[in-house]
Amino acid sequence: MTLIALLTASVVSVTANAQSEGPSESGAAPAATVDPALRIVPPDSGARALGFLPQASLAGSVGLLHMGTAEVGGPKQFRLGLHGEFFSTRNFLVRDAAAAGGDKNARTQGALTFGATITDNVEIFGAVLESANRNQRLCAATVLTGAEVCQSEVGRTDPEIIKTFGDLILGAKVADTVTPALSLGGEFGLRLMSSVTGVSFSPSATSLWVNALASYDLQKVRNDIPIRFHANLGYYVDNSDNLIHYSNINTALSRYVSRFAYGISSSRFRLALGIDAPLHEVQDGFSLRPILEYHFEALTGSADAVVADFCAPSCDTGKTQRWMTLGIQGQMLQGLTVTAGLDFASKSVGEAYGPPLPPWNLLFGVGYPMDLVPRIITHHVPVERIVTKDAPLREGWVIGKVLTATETPIERAIIGITGRALSRVVSDADGSFRSPLLPPGPVELVVTADGFEDVTIKSNVVAGQTANATAHMTSRTPSARVTGRILDALGRGLVAAVRLTGPQIIDTKSDEAGNFTATVAVGAYVVRAEGEQSLAKEARLTAAVGQDNTATLTLRTRPGAPGVVFQEGKLKLRQAIAFRVVARKPSAELAEGMAHLLDEVVDILITHPEIRQLRIEAYGDRFSPTAKAQALSDEQAKAVAKYLVDQGIPAERIVAVGLGRSAKRRIELTVVN
Repeated sequence: MTLIALLTASVVSVTANAQSEGPSESGAAPAATVDPALRIVPPDSGARALGFLPQASLAGSVGLLHMGTAEVGGPKQFRLGLHGEFFSTRNFLVRDAAAAGGDKNARTQGALTFGATITDNVEIFGAVLESANRNQRLCAATVLTGAEVCQSEVGRTDPEIIKTFGDLILGAKVADTVTPALSLGGEFGLRLMSSVTGVSFSPSATSLWVNALASYDLQKVRNDIPIRFHANLGYYVDNSDNLIHYSNINTALSRYVSRFAYGISSSRFRLALGIDAPLHEVQDGFSLRPILEYHFEALTGSADAVVADFCAPSCDTGKTQRWMTLGIQGQMLQGLTVTAGLDFASKSVGEAYGPPLPPWNLLFGVGYPMDLVPRIITHHVPVERIVTKDAPLREGWVIGKVLTATETPIERAIIGITGRALSRVVSDADGSFRSPLLPPGPVELVVTADGFEDVTIKSNVVAGQTANATAHMTSRTPSARVTGRILDALGRGLVAAVRLTGPQIIDTKSDEAGNFTATVAVGAYVVRAEGEQSLAKEARLTAAVGQDNTATLTLRTRPGAPGVVFQEGKLKLRQAIAFRVVARKPSAELAEGMAHLLDEVVDILITHPEIRQLRIEAYGDRFSPTAKAQALSDEQAKAVAKYLVDQGIPAERIVAVGLGRSAKRRIELTVVN
């Protein structure tokens, strides 16, 4: 209770000092107070709400360190954490120093926790656990040197190092507020323990628990005291005793040590009391939370007869255990949380009822909450509007239509007012438009639309009235519609930037299905496509009126380690261009995977127009007859050239040359400028 009193006093002092700032020397009033539990950021910041955000406990649910709280975190929020535990001590499980020596025991534990708030009142959570325990027995100092020596006891049947991997916790929590300060909830969880002898979980060792949760936020009643109280009451059905059969671990000490290493205990009632103090924005962007917990457990299982017989008559027959946890969490970067804590055990159960609690246990970890959907922060600003009754309207409008020469409405034409910023409007499906309010007098309207020549019309605005205007637009030179698809290597649609270069330069973008469309003047075009993570590729087409103008391009993912680089005016192959072997003889058919490598060459040729010509030089090997080597090298050079041309590279930029016999069969790419 002394620690709780000190914690409460320090929190009240820090908060009172932060809120005691009065008016400035100039006499200005202090800033408006804000509920510290809310801490809403300015609406134009685009940031997450300030203050300490809820964090996951070591079991995955929102809470303190070992206990849950009656809250579920922010809606549509995902929390991820990585935590560890460590302790090391002597004469812990084997306390026989007066005879042959005690033991040295060290244990490390780790947990990957995760949780998500799926509705305003429901949270799902989980954790993946692992641990390693080393127990050295019969550790004593030698008489001559004083050095410590650990020996294995006679008949020891448990391994010195015991590791457990992949224990899984899954659970769900429901919580809601009863009053502004009081919240209640319930929690249900499962622990699936990894089999000792198999590669899956041990079904019979699966344990479960149910907890009732309560939290009381004093800050909701007294804004100057940011302290919260929490309570957990529940029952843990512990089936971990089914994890291992002691046919091979039959000595009393081996059973006792292995039960501690594997985390084997008995079913128990659990009570936990906690207090925390979320200190919001202790410094700009940094929040702090001290934590204090008290835990009490009463076991309901029976004693281990082997261990009981071994330690009788000095066995502790108690079936309760108690410990406290002191911790602190610092939060920065809109949610990144660093945790440090320490467990202090005050009483363990008797030896026959389960393993003891470590006298101390170090806790540490890091966590971060992520919003699954964009967080929208609203800010209501009162707007004062003054309306003068019966005041004459001092401005007017221009209304009209945008039509073709044959009186067909033009939709989505843009009508702008010369000399006035932010005045553009768009015509509707029937070609009609209405200008913003304009001052009386002459006005000039400029009308633009895709596929039509720009038109300028004049009108005269009269205060309080509407002026009519009609714009007749003339089609530009005949246009054609180009469509296409951009695909990835698996034939799926790909979002990519698309540029058509010809009589016009049109920039567009494919949608998620890979489709794109553009209206262009008739003529020959080069269609280039390039994704954020894809190699560029080009295709050629001639756009004509009344025909199918379609282009389909398949883009490959840009490799992390390129196989071709362009440096200092030279192309360097980091991977050789290979060909298939048919009937144990080399052929001119490109080997599997070469398309991806040559697509890198295509990308370089597209993005480096300064390469006017690429010379493909193919060499045969010195083991083939001269005529065959010459013929094969010709075919291989032409095969590479054909692939590049098929991918949209102009044929005049490619020269294929077979050079016959050489010391080594290979393909070389030479830039000719």
